[in-house]
This record gives sequence, structure tokens and C-alpha cells, in this order.
Amino acid sequence: MNYKKLLSLINLMCLTLIVFANTNNDSIKQMQIKEITIYSLASPKLTLPYVSVDKASIEKNSFITPADALVSKTGVALIRDGIWATTVNIRGMNEQKLLLLIDQDRIQTSSDIAGALSTINMNQLEKIEVIKGAGSVIFGSGAMGGVINFVSQIPEYTNSLKSSGNLSSGYHIVNKMWDNAANINFTNKNWFVSLNGNYRTAENTQTPKGVLKNSQFNDLAWGLKGGMRYNDNQELLVNYNEANAWDVGLPGSNVFPATATVRYTGMKRRQMSGEYIFTDLSDLITQLKIKAYTQNIGRNVENIVNKNKSILPSSYNSTSGVKATADLYFNDYNTLTVGAESWYRKSGTRRLNITYGADTIVVGEQPNPDANMLNVGAFALYKKIIDPKYFTINSGLRLDYHRTQNDTAFKQVFKYTIIDGKKVDAVIPKVIQTNAGIKPEFSYSAHLDFEFIPIKRNKLILTLASAYRVASIEERFKYIDQAGLLRIGSPNLKPEKGGFSNLSYLYSGSKFNLKADIFANYLFDLITEMQGNYVTPTGTTVNALINTNVNKAFFTGAEMEFNWLLSNSFMLLGNVSYVQARDIEAGIFLPQIPPLHGYLSANYRMNNKFETELSALWAGTQNQLAKNETATKGHVIINFSANSFPVNIKKSHLQLFAGVNNIFDTAYKNHLFNTRGLDLYEAGRNIFVKLKWSWN
Repeated sequence: MNYKKLLSLINLMCLTLIVFANTNNDSIKQMQIKEITIYSLASPKLTLPYVSVDKASIEKNSFITPADALVSKTGVALIRDGIWATTVNIRGMNEQKLLLLIDQDRIQTSSDIAGALSTINMNQLEKIEVIKGAGSVIFGSGAMGGVINFVSQIPEYTNSLKSSGNLSSGYHIVNKMWDNAANINFTNKNWFVSLNGNYRTAENTQTPKGVLKNSQFNDLAWGLKGGMRYNDNQELLVNYNEANAWDVGLPGSNVFPATATVRYTGMKRRQMSGEYIFTDLSDLITQLKIKAYTQNIGRNVENIVNKNKSILPSSYNSTSGVKATADLYFNDYNTLTVGAESWYRKSGTRRLNITYGADTIVVGEQPNPDANMLNVGAFALYKKIIDPKYFTINSGLRLDYHRTQNDTAFKQVFKYTIIDGKKVDAVIPKVIQTNAGIKPEFSYSAHLDFEFIPIKRNKLILTLASAYRVASIEERFKYIDQAGLLRIGSPNLKPEKGGFSNLSYLYSGSKFNLKADIFANYLFDLITEMQGNYVTPTGTTVNALINTNVNKAFFTGAEMEFNWLLSNSFMLLGNVSYVQARDIEAGIFLPQIPPLHGYLSANYRMNNKFETELSALWAGTQNQLAKNETATKGHVIINFSANSFPVNIKKSHLQLFAGVNNIFDTAYKNHLFNTRGLDLYEAGRNIFVKLKWSWN
């Protein structure tokens, strides 16, 4: 099959449907059909595969990181570089192929082990939304494999001046973690102000095989949010968030030697945004949103390799952007969303390489060049209802311009020796690590899906999409040398291109819902890490993990999820996920692919007094391995949680949450942790408890 011709056909079909106008002005009768929601987090114009985690689930399970909160969701797998530093894999796609958002603002960091997700204050989340598959047509480059959006709480306006809020405190036995949070809201008819904060401290984590050394962490987050309404059809929203982490241990990664002790001595994320929303501007424009934001992340790392050597890297990343979207209503059968956005990102890294001995030698290095990336894009999403009872077509198209620019980077910037307490500067050779350059690129993304309801309560959705992703700053210029396995980028990486397909079946009954997906994704020039020989700037050849384009890669898989209301008090939930990924030309499996895994949960609720959940997380043995990967055995982990419903005390409420994770203290390994780093076990039995006091 000529896949490039297939992609061109998909693009042509999407473009044709977007510009097509239907003049039918009839109204659509309301249909009362209960169904599993799969609409995307940005627009009901597309039906991308979608899962979410609501606030109730976050509260009652008391997750340590946002990535932990997603581990039970269909198609999502957890990746660890420590207890605090975690991220996720979606349908076999790692973080570099996913777009991370906070209230739809981009989070971008210096590498895929930078722990950006863990800077998010979970106590202030309303929900976590996940698109599985190509979301590029909405969000552009970076969203090729999926999108994760962390949605923070917004208080509701009230008819008179009111205050509300909550205080909570929790404890985890497995790492002696204290989690304390506060939220205070002031609301009125036309304005609100919300202030939140969270502080956590944790010691080393206990595993069934002993203490996981250097797994401690401390973090502090706070935020301020405000809103104001004008004339019932205009609203201004402003938001500021700050997160700090320190003494965060990284117990293992293949970029560090086994003897090393590595930690974040400091990590800070700041986010600020403003958004203006117009509603019902005219019969044509039902909503117009204009938003500007800026977000930056800085981190400092301490790598004590051994008593004779230390490496101290630091990095700074900032991303600023503007975005405008308008929802256009032609008639009940034809609606269109158009938008434009631009963002600018800059990144820089520095590090000190210190050798201790009779004299101390300090070398200043610039492992990555100062670099920036500019993006300008425009998109359109079109919804065409052919028959309101049976058939709907959704389509989208996006065009982007990218420019990546970098300065010259030298392997060594300065060098000096401390002799008898005195600094003696040394002359260093100017060895170029990376040459300066500018690389402009254009990209396109397209989307087309068909919704068909053959009979009541049953729906079929066929999704076809093409996506295009330019290599990120990290993928181009990465040079991670922490005295372990070298990880190298490539400035000449080709853009990734791909065709994505997904077929969904949904059954929505009064007490039973089922959703099943099969997907096939064909990618050209997939960017992945492959072991190979790297010639250093000084001419030495070493073994390294090198970012490489795989000419043709094929991802296939299937997913199923259900929920079954057996009675008003008892419900069963479950899912199963499978993905396989191969380098077609080389005939080998790709690295970092999760094994067959799933989730089963029984939930019981008693008369609005309390609810309980008994669940099992399981994974099979992963034998489909890339070169130099190690197989991991399957496992089953049993968890239990319980929480009371709010107990009224005058105008306030008390609520208790408790539970046990890994009840049987099972010793197991996460495949996506095992293949990235040291051979470490996951956390053992963890008893947690949290008390929440709220008022309104």
C-alpha cells in the first residue's frame, strides 16, 4: 500500500469537507441518548479517543503525582524516573510525542526526564483530560501521539459576596509523606478571587525488597486566580501559578552510573495567563476566546558520581504564546471553529564538571546550545450533521510554520583549578559541540471522522488523521553526559509524519456502557532513541543512545472499557489495553512500549454515607523487546480505598479519605521504568489517610 498517497487522500477529503457549505436551515430535534463522552478537550467538533480523571477520583485515591492518577486509564501507562519524577506513555508514544498542557497552556522542559508533570498541584485540579492519538489538528506540532490537559478549579459566581474553601491534610506510610493543602475563594455576582496552596514532604520510599534510596522529595505550590464578568456575555480570566521542588531524589536512570546519587536541588515553574471570552456576539459568532500566557521552568541538578567527581547541570526553559478561537454557527447542521495561535520557546543549559583530588578542577560546560523555536499556526474544525439520528461528519485542517534557531555551543566554556585555596584559570581549547543554525519548516495536520448510529444506544466512529511533528529543541540538541550512558540528539532530524486511524464502538445502556477501540498508526521518520556509536567533538567514539529517524514504524493496538451499574449502590468498572510497535524496515520492536495491561474495580456506595473501591491493576509479561531491553514479568496489584460523604457541621463539612495501595506488598517492576534506568522495584504496601474540612 502507498501510505503517502493515502495521507494525501485524507488531507484532500478533510479540506473538501471544511470548505463545503450546506444551506439547510432546518432545526434539529433534541435527542435524549445517554452515551460515553469521547469529545476532545478543546472542541465538540472532533471525536478523538478520550479519557479523563475527575476531582472525586483524584481526592479519594490520594495519588502522589499526576501521572499516577492516569495509570488506571485505558491506553495510558506510567513512566518513572523516580517516585516524584514521573510521566506517561499513551498508546506506545512517549512524552516527546505528547503535548502537556495546564489550562491549555504548553508545558515544555529541557528533556523527557525533567519531571514537569510533578510540578502540578493536584489538590487544585478539577479534572485531567487525555486525548489518545493525533491531536495535532487542534494543538499543532507536539501533539502527534496525544494531549494531556490539567484543568484547574474555577469557583462559580454567586448572587452576593460569599467566601468558601477547604483545608486538607494527608499522610502516606510508604514514604512518610505529609500532604497539606488550602483553598480560599471569594465570589460575587460579577467577580471571583481564588487562592490556593500545597506543601508536601516525603522520605525514601519503602519497596517489598527494601528502602528505595534517594527517593525523597519536597515541593510547594501556590496559585492565584481571578475572574470578572461584563454584561453577561464577556468574561476576563487571569491566572498565576508557582511551583517549587527541592531535595528531590532521582533513584535511577540509565543516564547515571549505578554509584551516583542524583537529585534536583531546586526546580521552579511559573505560569501566568490572561483570557478574554465573548459569548453570543452575533447570530454567526457564538463564542470568541483570546488568550495570552507565559510559562517558564528552571531546574538545578546535583549528580555526585563518586567521592572524586560531581556534575551540576542546570537549565532554563520559557514558553510564551497567544491564541484566538471563534465558534461560528451557520445553522443546526453546519458549525465551524476557526483559530490562530503563535508561541515562542527558548531554552538554555549549563553545567559544572568538578573533579576532586589533590587539587580541585572545575570545568564549565555548555552541553546544549542556547536555542529557540517559533511557531505560527492556523486551524479550522468543521462539523456537518447529515442526519441528526444517524450520521455526522467532523473534520479539521491545520497549517503551521516553525523556525528553530540555535547558537554555537562549545564543549568547554571555562576551566580553573583550585590550588591551596586559590583559583588558577586555565586556557581551554575552543571545541565546538554544536554549530549555529536556523531551520525553517512547514507542517500540516488533517482530521476526518464519521459518526454513525445504526440503532439506538449503539454508535460507530471511524477516525482518520494525518499528523506532522517537527523535532523539538531537546531532540535536536540533547547532550546528556552524567558519567553514565550518553544520550545524544541530532540537529538534522527529519520531521515525523504519520497516518492515524481509530475505529470505536460504543454501547450506551441504562445500566451498562461499553467502549472498544482498535487503532493502527503508520509513522514515517519516527524519532526514537537507538543505541549506536557516537563520535564526540574530540574525535573519540563511544556507545550512546542517539536520537534517530526510523524510516517506517507501525503502531497497532486495541482497547476496551466498560462500566456496569449492578444496583443503585454497586458498580463494576474495567479496561484492558494492548499496543505493539515495530520498525518495519529493520523488522524489530521499538523501545519503551508498555505490556498488555488493565484495570478492574468494584465500587460500593451506601446511602450517601460512605463509598468504597476495591481495584486491581495488572500487567502482563513484556517479551516484545527492542535491542538491549530487558523483559519484565507480569504482576497484579490490589488496592482499596474508602471515603465518607461530607458530614455537616453548621456551615462547614468534614470528609475522611483512607485506603491501602498494594495490599499484599507485591514485589514488581514497571517495564517503562526498568528499560529507562536501574533495575528497581515499585513501592510496597502504602496506607494513606486524608481529612478535608470545607466551608461555603
